[in-house]
Amino acid sequence: MMSMRARKFFEPFRSIWHNRELYRRVLLRDIQSSFRGSALGLAWIVVIPLVLVAIYTFVFGVVLNSTWIAATGSPFEVPLIFFTGLTVFGFFMEIIGRAPNYIRDNRIYVTKIIFPLDILGWVLVGTAFFKLCVNLLLLLGFLVFVTGRIPSGMLLLPFLLVPFVLLTLGIAWILAAIGAFVRDLSHVLQALGPIIMFLSPVFYSVQQVPEMFQTPYFLNPLTYVLESLRNLLFFGQAFSIHSYIIYCGAAAVVFLAGFSFFQKLRPGFADVI
Repeated sequence: MMSMRARKFFEPFRSIWHNRELYRRVLLRDIQSSFRGSALGLAWIVVIPLVLVAIYTFVFGVVLNSTWIAATGSPFEVPLIFFTGLTVFGFFMEIIGRAPNYIRDNRIYVTKIIFPLDILGWVLVGTAFFKLCVNLLLLLGFLVFVTGRIPSGMLLLPFLLVPFVLLTLGIAWILAAIGAFVRDLSHVLQALGPIIMFLSPVFYSVQQVPEMFQTPYFLNPLTYVLESLRNLLFFGQAFSIHSYIIYCGAAAVVFLAGFSFFQKLRPGFADVI
């Protein structure tokens, strides 16, 4: 029984491993297409975060008094806290926003019988993850500049991001499969974007939420990552092992469910696009 479950879990990884060279080429093309035709090209990945940090530093470090100023001891760390939250949220929403139309946008692959369509989900997440890594490297540079040290929590960052990425990939597979049949899904998610942002602890901590609402907040897939990442990088607090195990379990379930759902609907893609 356990061996069968293990095979199911590693099936998506076997697919991406067997098609790794194809994945590399499609991923590179997808990253380049994000900025094709623009004057600065891939440099926008760096320019946009720099502009955002400058704005956050002025607004949240100079104009507004955030509750995090007392906790950090420096008003210049506060804009970096907001930048951290928006970096994670941007990664999630880029995938959620693109997923419903991703099969239709790549219809040329759908018509190729031998093309492994499941790697499109990996490509979608890979493009967003590339931008996330650039933003995190910039964040690390800003933290070193402001605090004069590298946060020790950076060592635990990969352990926190891996289940989050897999969970998001599972959601992407589900949305991509549904979006191939339901064209309105992308518009619905676009409308829900601001709602998801304000119902996620991007600009505030869950501790500021009334106690009766805090438990439902952790049903949001962003909440645990946002809270844990801030604690690691800015407050020197490691995430609890118990909560981490629960989150990893939930991520594994969503990851496998998303892959299975995508594979089940996959035969009908060619008929609807």
